[in-house]
Order: sequence, then structure tokens, then C-alpha cells
Amino acid sequence: KKKKGFSLVEILIGTAIVSASIIYIANSYANLVSLSSTNTARIQATFLLDEGIEALKTMRGESWSQNIASTTASTTYHLVWSTNKWKATTTPELIDSMFVRTMVFSPVYRDVNFNIAQSGTVDPGSKKVDFTVSWSDKGATTTKSASIYIFNIFNN
Repeated sequence: KKKKGFSLVEILIGTAIVSASIIYIANSYANLVSLSSTNTARIQATFLLDEGIEALKTMRGESWSQNIASTTASTTYHLVWSTNKWKATTTPELIDSMFVRTMVFSPVYRDVNFNIAQSGTVDPGSKKVDFTVSWSDKGATTTKSASIYIFNIFNN
């Protein structure tokens, strides 16, 4: 009789351990799936930042004066692919029905030694560009940003 009662306790404990393990594994899997989908958007945003920087370099190569120098400081621009080339526009552009990529140009100042400085003489052959990619994630806006300096290396 003692062995039968002990077997019942063993079965109850074993069932509890197995149930807890299954719940833990299912919860871990759900968390991993959630993190994976969040991480996918972050990776896409990083690629969109990289693409934006490369598009800006292409625009510089085509014509500094038309594509870069003509931009207005502190104005929010969006990149669009039009007529087989990149263009900056102030019209918002939604990418993959999810992402908004913006870029803002700022003047670059040089000191007497021609180093980049907070104030001084404006360098017409340089611009600072702040890129931002934003998207909605679970009701909140998430962003990734990058800032670069771009120079008129082709004198065009």
C-alpha cells in the first residue's frame, strides 16, 4: 500500500514538472518570436539608413550644385527614386507601408585653420546631413538615426 501511494505522488510531481517545463518553453518561444519581429524592423531601418547615405552620395556625384547645394538648411527632405535616379523632395514618402526616411541638411562652419567648428565661415563645399528612419512599433514611434558630412569632392 505504501508503494501505491508513493507512485501517485511521483506522478503528480512529474506531471507538474512536465507542465511547468512546457509552459516555460512555450513562453520562451513566444518571446523569441516577438523579439524576432521587432529585430526585423530594426534591421530594415538600418538598411534604409545605409541606402539613404548611398543615395546621397549618388546625388552628389550627379551634381553637387543641383542636388546638394540647392537644399534649404533645417528643411526635412525625403528620398524618392524617380526617372532612374534619386531625388530629394519635401513630400513625405512611406517605404514598405511602414517606414519614413528623412534627411535634414545643415551648413558646415570652418574655423581659421579650416577645421569643422560650431561657428566661423560657412563652407559651401560641405554639408552635414542627419538621416532618420522612423516606424510605428506596438503603438509607439521607434527611430534609428545617422549623421554624416558630405563634401563636394567632384567640384560639380
